[in-house]
Amino acid sequence: MDKKLFVFINKMAGKSELLDKLMIYASNEMRYIYPIAFIFILIYQPKRTRRNFLFTSAFIMLLNYCVIFLVKKIKYRPRPFITRQANVLLSSKLDSSYLSKHTLFAFSISTLIYMINKVLGKYLFILSMFMGLSRVWVGVHYPLDAVRGGILGSLCSLVMKLIFIK
Repeated sequence: MDKKLFVFINKMAGKSELLDKLMIYASNEMRYIYPIAFIFILIYQPKRTRRNFLFTSAFIMLLNYCVIFLVKKIKYRPRPFITRQANVLLSSKLDSSYLSKHTLFAFSISTLIYMINKVLGKYLFILSMFMGLSRVWVGVHYPLDAVRGGILGSLCSLVMKLIFIK
């Protein structure tokens, strides 16, 4: 099912220059929106909770890196363009495709911000889903790689919220 869905999404790449450029942007450049949103939340966060927010954020990022490291050591999955014919719009490392780091970090930040600002968090979730789709569109991940990244990213933030945010 995962491979069939990959083919369905990825075969659309190369048919529209505008959509391809949008997907390349979403896959590579859109990640810079998240730090901007983070800084926005930090600026408008009450001073009394700002330190806790920063502390929690740092531990979330640390947990994200640990999850990525462990998953990549435990499970290797070749990227789609290695094992099958794919429309590749972006160059990529030849490391494991099993977990999308882009979507893991995007969903992690989206979840953290959603816990503080529901409106901004919802918009970031939409952008995160679009980023996950774009990673498949450009040929560097299978759909389940992006889904796994999104779920694990959100879980990392939720776990840290339970521990640190009162």
